[in-house]
Amino acid sequence: MPLELNRRELLRLGALSVTGVNLASWVAPWNVRAQSRVTPRGSAKHVIFLNLQGGPSQMDLFDVKHGKWAPENRDVKKCPQGYAYPYGLLPKLAPHLGEIAVVRSAQAWETVHSRGQYYLQTGHAVSPARSKEMPSIGSVVAYEYATKRRESDFLPPFVSMNYEPTTMYGPLQGEGCLNADCSPLVLNLKGGNLPFVVEEKDRARFARRWDLLQAMDTSRQQLNEASPVGMRQFESFGRAAHKMMTNPRISEVMKLTPEERAAYGGTPFGDACLIARNMVAADAGAKFLLVTQPGWDQHGNIYGKDGKGGIYKTSQELDAAFAGLMLDLKRMGLLETTLVVCMGEFGRTPGELTPMAGREHYADTMFALFAGAGVKGGRVMGATDSEGSKIVDFGWSGRRPVYPEDVCATIYSALGIDHSKRITNTPSGRDFIYVDPAGPTKVIPFREVSDLFV
Repeated sequence: MPLELNRRELLRLGALSVTGVNLASWVAPWNVRAQSRVTPRGSAKHVIFLNLQGGPSQMDLFDVKHGKWAPENRDVKKCPQGYAYPYGLLPKLAPHLGEIAVVRSAQAWETVHSRGQYYLQTGHAVSPARSKEMPSIGSVVAYEYATKRRESDFLPPFVSMNYEPTTMYGPLQGEGCLNADCSPLVLNLKGGNLPFVVEEKDRARFARRWDLLQAMDTSRQQLNEASPVGMRQFESFGRAAHKMMTNPRISEVMKLTPEERAAYGGTPFGDACLIARNMVAADAGAKFLLVTQPGWDQHGNIYGKDGKGGIYKTSQELDAAFAGLMLDLKRMGLLETTLVVCMGEFGRTPGELTPMAGREHYADTMFALFAGAGVKGGRVMGATDSEGSKIVDFGWSGRRPVYPEDVCATIYSALGIDHSKRITNTPSGRDFIYVDPAGPTKVIPFREVSDLFV
């Protein structure tokens, strides 16, 4: 349906923090410097991060284990790549395993959803004193690419789709101490809501209303470097939204055909993956795309009833959307320059099910998937014991678990960003390091998981 823009709606769009390029000239540059000699890989133009919100069961999906608890309809068989794979849960993704690297030696620091999601989105531990000034990975990417944006770019560099900011999972992390133009464009695709598209028949009326808004709000025409920051940001947001909505290519990005939606599963998660694909294909400024699939917090009835609900439902949604995304990225020649990461904030407890027939939160073992942008797929890195309770083989040159910080460093490196950089003039006075070696329990030389690419 067309989006009718009135003064109230423009205020709402401003609140969405649509990234603008005009704000840069009004904000003094940050004091940013590199901490050590790091040579970023620079193999990716875009990153799509599939955020499995809630913590998926590694024992059922990509680190399959067996026990009396395991239902037969997982249909576990050895895949052509040589490892056990649940064809009953993820049949459509199976043909794409040759492009996907499975990391079984990943480990989380947290077992509380909100703290784990914070870690996943920022690559940093929660610090009550600094939580509001910590920018998310997407915002750092937006900051790094601010000077590289082209006049033709009409999409914001950081887009988040379907993240549910509930109390349990915590809020979506934004720009923190960075400029407001580094905040995410937020889209919620429940109910097929596709904003920012003005139908052709409504364009003339939209243009008249925009012109009327400019004529009425004369204060926006008189802004200068001495004007309040909030007013300048609002002006930047409004013009960025206008640029996006009036670009004739926005319909290509936001409009989905019934056939495409069906191929991706016909779910909000599938729709978000489709739009992520479109944004990558448009090559119009979008760099970091966070796509969230909720529903993985399966404390009870993890296997549902009669093969329905529980992990069957979430796996079916993931299977169709992830497989569709991989197929199209390969078909369109975009996988070579797009890094795809898929993981949750932690894993699930191994062994027998709880009295509620589910699994609790577990940090010691979990999986992370990587594909594209030079990743050598078709293999498994790392191994766990027979129950999946502990890592017995790290499987990479780091000779330790792969932590969220390492995933963060890998994303930055793929995008050509030096993860050792630090910002020295934060509100708290403490440096913000892109990937901080001071981990929650000890200092660790976090780094790119370079073994993924060789």
